[in-house]
Amino acid sequence: MTKISDPRPLTDRLIEAGESWADLNAAATALENSIETVLAQILVDHFDQPEWKARALAKSDKRYWNILADAVEARQRANKARVRYDSGKAYVELARSAEATRRQEMKL
Repeated sequence: MTKISDPRPLTDRLIEAGESWADLNAAATALENSIETVLAQILVDHFDQPEWKARALAKSDKRYWNILADAVEARQRANKARVRYDSGKAYVELARSAEATRRQEMKL
């Protein structure tokens, strides 16, 4: 592990990774929250059917499957961004620990 003489670039990258995760997480959450709305909109198209049939038709509708696929893809992107952010935080902690160990060894 290399010594970090100027933490600002690392801090900037960590902030960028955190903001990216926050944005992607918000987008994924918005899509996940819209699944029921899309389902309700499709159910309206089948209001003349018995409820069980309308629900079955709605859940087999391409619009419903598209929103599900979009939500899953968005959550995957958000999760990967979270991994990058958490990995950056772990690196900072490892660097801090290595630096503290190095300073302690110099005292001996």
